[in-house]
Amino acid sequence: MEVVRVTRRRGNRLGGLLLNAATAILLTFACIQGAAAEPGPHAVTDLSRKLMQIYNDRDVAALHGLLAPALKAKYAPQTLEAVLGRCHALTGRIGRLSLPSYGQRHYGFFAVYAEAAIFEMILEIDPDERVFHWVITDDVTAKDQTCQIDRHP
Repeated sequence: MEVVRVTRRRGNRLGGLLLNAATAILLTFACIQGAAAEPGPHAVTDLSRKLMQIYNDRDVAALHGLLAPALKAKYAPQTLEAVLGRCHALTGRIGRLSLPSYGQRHYGFFAVYAEAAIFEMILEIDPDERVFHWVITDDVTAKDQTCQIDRHP
């Protein structure tokens, strides 16, 4: 029986390494792009803290900056100022928020400990970690909410 020895030329090996490196780079970019399509694991909690500070400061410009693009078009700064006024009439100043009692990366349900009472807050965010639904309420089943920024018309 004759043994045939196969040898690779150096050029082919280098070509294989370059192909493997290119594949690894492409896979890395694909993973990064896939990860950007979903908020981070603490995004809802982190954004809720920012939102509480902005709410207490009545900072309309900062609130407008947290909104998803579709909501920025829907809620002009003057409209947000009116919404914040209605919210503050309902709750007063917020002392603290709970951790989410329920939720995932895109949404969370929180308890709001405010001057007036304890309320419920629902916060939903888009993949870019921008607010696209936010409500503070004492009745989550009510059709009309006093304190709400909503993506629906």
